[in-house]
Amino acid sequence: MRMKERNQAVLLMLLSALSFSLMQVAVKISAMSVGTLQQVFCRNLISLFIALILLRKKHLPLFGPREYQLPLFLRSFFGFVGMIMLFAATAGARQADIALLNRTSPVWVSLFALLFLKERISKVQAPVILLCLAGAFIAMRPSFDSDAMPLVLALLTAVSSGLAYTMIAFCKGHVNPFTVIFHFSLFSTAASGILMLPSFVVPSWRDAAMLCLIGLFGAGGQIGLTCAYQKAPASEVSIYDYSGIIYSALLGYLLLDEKLSVSTAMGALLITAGGLWAFLYNRKKAGEAEEGGL
Repeated sequence: MRMKERNQAVLLMLLSALSFSLMQVAVKISAMSVGTLQQVFCRNLISLFIALILLRKKHLPLFGPREYQLPLFLRSFFGFVGMIMLFAATAGARQADIALLNRTSPVWVSLFALLFLKERISKVQAPVILLCLAGAFIAMRPSFDSDAMPLVLALLTAVSSGLAYTMIAFCKGHVNPFTVIFHFSLFSTAASGILMLPSFVVPSWRDAAMLCLIGLFGAGGQIGLTCAYQKAPASEVSIYDYSGIIYSALLGYLLLDEKLSVSTAMGALLITAGGLWAFLYNRKKAGEAEEGGL
């Protein structure tokens, strides 16, 4: 059963990464005529209803314990800010670049966990962090086929996501994952709904279809990610999220006529190598812990 659950978690993570990459394509296509906040609103509205249905079906609390409302709010706030920056970056840069820089979020999670949760950085995390940052630097610097500002926003998205994921780690074991999704989706839907009013435009049928796809693919990616982490430890499945770099590069090439630059490929190799190194180290440590418990 253990191996079956691990395999299911890997499949869910791969499907989650594909779903998020497809969401990025829909964001890119609709960005010319629909504002970022309107896209964010549709992205979260569908997730909100799905999380609500699942929580009601399982008779789970919508908002979680009172003592965890501050970290839940911070998770929702930084996740919302990160999503706005991600969508804005997606509209102005190649999808492979965005996916690559966004995958540096584990680096920031490690740093913020050290600062706020007092978690130690292991002997392998320091070189992994340097390797990933070097990969991000190489991906951003040489070509600039994409404008500089979207790339900076993509990197800041990873920083904001790192803060959000740190708050999720703080709530782990105390707040149900779908409660976290509901809290985040409710905050993001309400905030983007209010902020988008001055610039709201009635979408065309084509744009309305893209907005629905943003919501569906975004919800699918988020739920797949959540379920994957429920079935197996993050250290065992997180590496498969890097498949999103490949998905984004292929989808950008096939659907958006984007080319993969040498700098992006080099950065992807370094960041993926860093993720693989951390993955193998964590799996080894987990195996040693299981053996020690026998």
